[in-house]
Amino acid sequence: MMDLPLYRLIVFNLLQLNLKSVMVFHCWSLEDALPLAGMLNGNDIYSQYIDLQQGPENLANIYKEYLDSDLVRLAVFLDLSCERAELITNQSSRARLYNNNLHWLLYDQAGNFSKLKELFGAANISLNADVTYVRRQDEELFILYDVYNKGSHLGGHLNITIDQSLLCNSSHCQVKEYLSNLHEGTRLQQRLDLSSITFRLAALVSVLPINSSEDVLLEFLNSDRDSHMDSISRIGYRLILHTQEVLGFKLDYIWCGTWSVQDAFGGAIGLLVNESAELSTSPFVPSWNRLHYVHPMTEQAPFRAVCMFRTPHNAGIKAAVFLEPFTPTVWFAFAALLLFAGILLWLIFRLERQWMRRCLEFMPSLLTSCLISFGAACIQGSYLMPKSAGGRLAFIAVMLTSFLMYNYYTSIVVSMLLGSPVRSNIRTIQQLADSSLDVGFDTVPFTKTYLVSSPRSDIRSLYKQKVLSKRDPNSVWLSPEEGVIRVRDQPGFVYTSEASYMYHFVEKHYLPREISDLNEISLRPETAVYGMIHLNSTYREILTQLQVRMLESGIISKQSRFFSKTKLHTFSNSFVIQVGMEYAAPLFLSLLVAYIMALMILLLEISWARYVRKKLASVFPQN
Repeated sequence: MMDLPLYRLIVFNLLQLNLKSVMVFHCWSLEDALPLAGMLNGNDIYSQYIDLQQGPENLANIYKEYLDSDLVRLAVFLDLSCERAELITNQSSRARLYNNNLHWLLYDQAGNFSKLKELFGAANISLNADVTYVRRQDEELFILYDVYNKGSHLGGHLNITIDQSLLCNSSHCQVKEYLSNLHEGTRLQQRLDLSSITFRLAALVSVLPINSSEDVLLEFLNSDRDSHMDSISRIGYRLILHTQEVLGFKLDYIWCGTWSVQDAFGGAIGLLVNESAELSTSPFVPSWNRLHYVHPMTEQAPFRAVCMFRTPHNAGIKAAVFLEPFTPTVWFAFAALLLFAGILLWLIFRLERQWMRRCLEFMPSLLTSCLISFGAACIQGSYLMPKSAGGRLAFIAVMLTSFLMYNYYTSIVVSMLLGSPVRSNIRTIQQLADSSLDVGFDTVPFTKTYLVSSPRSDIRSLYKQKVLSKRDPNSVWLSPEEGVIRVRDQPGFVYTSEASYMYHFVEKHYLPREISDLNEISLRPETAVYGMIHLNSTYREILTQLQVRMLESGIISKQSRFFSKTKLHTFSNSFVIQVGMEYAAPLFLSLLVAYIMALMILLLEISWARYVRKKLASVFPQN
């Protein structure tokens, strides 16, 4: 028998929620269902009808055949009066279909609450479920109820809340009266009280024995001492406590000592992936494999894995610093200017000797004039000076030009050598892998996992050359404090760990000038750690909204600043600059070469003078 007021209610409910697709599970005849199809088509609503009177074998896989849809939102009408309605509710519960992706409209002709509780009391119906139960009061009056469960597997109970009454006839439908305040807020705003459920929490503590008593482990997570130890996990734990204050849920701790074993499996992340836990104290770095199973909520702290080392001062001779102040074009132009000045002075000396009374007692050679010009470039005086006014003006011009060039040069060289700490020219992981520097690594599991499983060629090269090539590969794995102290004592030794963790020991053991001497190379792209929740968790939306609110209010940044250091603090004048042999050696070598060349030329001159003297003696023998 066709029920036009019920059909009109179905259409009205779908239009209220702006839904354009509906799946109707019924046990009516085709003639009875025809008016409903006409009403839905008249309002541009796509509908599909599944007759529950057909054989059970045809209803054995309802989820895959009908409800496994790509639609973001789909309405489902189920007539609980049908004999096989329980088959649909059981399959939907196992497939977790009572969520916010499907709008369920349940109707029972008898309005039997006992049957509703029997079907849904132990069903897997979620906190974000969109389930409306319709109870008939009389021929045209219907009462709507909101049905949800905060988590039956976590201690929650079925909740049936009266919503509104509708007055419907064959032509139209309208709200008669709101019977509660459900219409005043969103669905989640009405379900914020989670005091009846107990979340399973994957509590990560790696610095204490995992078999310690729960009181000891909780005391560590709640304390502020040694903030560098398990800092990421303690940040997440504090934020979970803030969330607990708002929602009121209880916690059941599952203690673990590792983040993961294979990226998305094992450890704390594994408990989230296999849904053994709803929350984790530790946030995680999102990766492609992990995002298949978990959903990142908000950023909680920065994460930087770096290779840290002090600049080695025996990294080779660096003579280029003395040529870098000027470009090659400037150097050639200045050399040409000095050569021109030398030739000009030689011409002036020559003219003075031929046309002026006041002149030098001898005529300087061209080489001597060029030497005077070069001496002017080195801000050296000359014992030979032109006697004419024009000649002296020319010499002054050479001295003035050389003075300006000399000041430019010295100021740039001094600023390069003494203006800031010397930095290593090793800037990439591949350069580090190819260098002769020794490298040590943190003992935490995720560092080794990244080195072994990373697809990057430079990381594989680093692991092969700095770990596998060692006679004892285990010798490269050092605790953070031991590695940081070794970096301090052995300039050129490289230690790799999470930056915030190392910074604590750097500030503890290093002098300010030693901090200024540190170099860093990123082991992996700088990223952040995010609070994670399972991709299909029914609490995903409400927990994400709360974390976003904590992010906007500054709670997350406050916890992050306390437990995580993002940079080292030192003064701009705290470093001590010492020019090492890498810069002084070229000067000493050039001086040595100059003396050797001068000695060789002197010996050649002496040999030539003796040779000339012998020749003259043979030509003009003494009487």
